[in-house]
Amino acid sequence: MTSRLFAEVIGPHSGEAPVLLLHSLGLDHTMWHPCAPFLAPDRRLLLADLPGHGRSPASAELAALLDDAGPAMVHVVGVSLGGNEALALAAGHPGRVRSVTASGSFAFLDAPERVTKLAATVERASAQGMAAFADAYIRETLAPEARTSAGPRLREVLAGTPLEAYTTAARRCFGTDLRPLLPEVRCPVLLLVGEHDTRTPRSHAERIATGLAHAEIQEIPGAGHLANVDAPRHFSAALQAFWSEADHW
Repeated sequence: MTSRLFAEVIGPHSGEAPVLLLHSLGLDHTMWHPCAPFLAPDRRLLLADLPGHGRSPASAELAALLDDAGPAMVHVVGVSLGGNEALALAAGHPGRVRSVTASGSFAFLDAPERVTKLAATVERASAQGMAAFADAYIRETLAPEARTSAGPRLREVLAGTPLEAYTTAARRCFGTDLRPLLPEVRCPVLLLVGEHDTRTPRSHAERIATGLAHAEIQEIPGAGHLANVDAPRHFSAALQAFWSEADHW
């Protein structure tokens, strides 16, 4: 089965479980480029564009990428929206997902927070336009070094996202409620939290963990909401240590 989703494939067929990498709201597969040099020597990586993002149509099915990865079980890693999608994928396809890592993600938002965040995001993007919105997002989200290295590319991606596509994805993201699905996640789960993440602080990871059978929480020092971009070496080391354990779980 061939997926209609776009995925950049990096790394060898090494015999190790392949990895599916899922990006955050409004961005695309290129947000994983800072981590790829640390991960690709040992693993085959599938850097996907989520439905309605990058080169992937909104109607595409994320689960089809599990077939594209081959017959082996897959480690799935996601940041923010990508982490939510990773957990849902593991719940729906427990026989295909070996582990999940979710960074800067949440199981659900309380109604006041959900309404406030969604309204503020949609109103700001609509009022500013996506180019100015992207400028502010990069400035407010990334650590200074990442702002210089990865910021220009990520800004280009977000600025080029059509407003309607972005607001549709935002509604899906902020409306997430994984509580009914979490008991179906049977694989080990690593929940990563950026030390300076004010968008999804540690309390959100703790909420996810209460619904899971096998979960651990780790903090990424010096990182904010996009910890894989702010601290790619530390983020990648946490993944590799976790996968080493999960491969023998």
